[in-house]
Amino acid sequence: MIRGKKILTFLSPAMLACGLSVQAATFDSIDVHGSISATASYSNKYGFMGDTADNLDLNLVDIILNSTHRFENGLRVGGQIYAFKLGGYKDLTLDFASADYSFNQHFGVRVGRNKLPHGLYNDSQDLDAIRTFASLPFSFYPRSLRAIDASFDGLTIYGTFDIGRAGSLDYQVFAGAKENIKGADTPLLRGVSYSLIKFNEWDLGHGINGLSLFWNLPVEGLKLGYSLQQVPKTRMRGVLGATDVLSGNDLALAGLVDTMLGAGAWDYSGMFAGTTAGVSNVDVLFRTISGEYTYGRWIFAGEYKLIDQLHGVASVPALALLGQPPTSPYSNHLQYYYGSVSYEASDRIGLGYYYAYNCDSRQGTSAQKNLPENYSKDHCFAVSYKVTKWCVAKAEYHLMDGLTPLTISGDRGDVSSITSGSRWGYLVLKTTVSF
Repeated sequence: MIRGKKILTFLSPAMLACGLSVQAATFDSIDVHGSISATASYSNKYGFMGDTADNLDLNLVDIILNSTHRFENGLRVGGQIYAFKLGGYKDLTLDFASADYSFNQHFGVRVGRNKLPHGLYNDSQDLDAIRTFASLPFSFYPRSLRAIDASFDGLTIYGTFDIGRAGSLDYQVFAGAKENIKGADTPLLRGVSYSLIKFNEWDLGHGINGLSLFWNLPVEGLKLGYSLQQVPKTRMRGVLGATDVLSGNDLALAGLVDTMLGAGAWDYSGMFAGTTAGVSNVDVLFRTISGEYTYGRWIFAGEYKLIDQLHGVASVPALALLGQPPTSPYSNHLQYYYGSVSYEASDRIGLGYYYAYNCDSRQGTSAQKNLPENYSKDHCFAVSYKVTKWCVAKAEYHLMDGLTPLTISGDRGDVSSITSGSRWGYLVLKTTVSF
């Protein structure tokens, strides 16, 4: 049920802000910009990025503040702060803080906390006012990972080469470090945790590297891209869950232990629940092909991404007590793609549609790929309205089939135990004020 009081709670502050005169500030040639966004969501079945199951929830609030300055010698410095509340979690992060110098068209250097270039929109997710959609495809640009995927600490080399009649080529090559992720309540670790193992740390101590290439074709408005990103030897640590959080086959395993060793053995013996478990030595590889074409008031876009998790070792020492090997090889292969179209119907109204698909078992059998917990299909219908030049209101509805979004930022646990069916709807209402 959509509650009217919740709608008013969402709309009132956002629409009030839309009625104010908002503009960027400049202090001694230092430009200060930012935005404030409020998002309310509703699902007819599931909790996704908040308490959205049969409930309109003010589940996401973003506040962005950035500043830039260009010195007379051409050196540019800038930074951005990102504060957010997602469901029951909130945080304040430094999105980027870097120094940038372009020696010429072909060669520039950016050092510090840099934006992470990957795909069409990873380094421009904040530019909400220029897009019709309230949310980029959920699986391709997961909102719950926004604070983690946005940046890295290190060096970026970039530039543009003219290639004659073939157009031009933009490149970025980067390398550096990522912060380790700690805290079982962070959206990412809650999302990748499952019924058996509750992860509380992701060690990214071996850094990150990659490249982004975009070919601007001689056809005006058309560009094609390829992105590569490597995160070597990652490690995830956690503990085995107690029976009050187990579900499906994991709960059956705990029941078997209690039958063999006595009631409560899983929870209270100290040999199972609460003992360490994890996955180590995982090399993560991201590869993305992108395309975008702007034609008048139309924008067509599409991307295809593969994620490979390779060479890992899963470790559950407690299994040795049951006569099972405590370690086993770990790998996973995921596939994502989407196609979108948007149309600026007038100076104020935008319309859009995209279809997005992902499969969390790319190399599995047909039967495995068709399990609802291993795929999602998303038909998204969107409309935006520019209330003023600095305020935009958006609405979109998602016809969903499949449960993979719930494993990263929704009803968690063993999704194979969810019995409400694979088809569900999701409504998003968003207002953004930019300055």
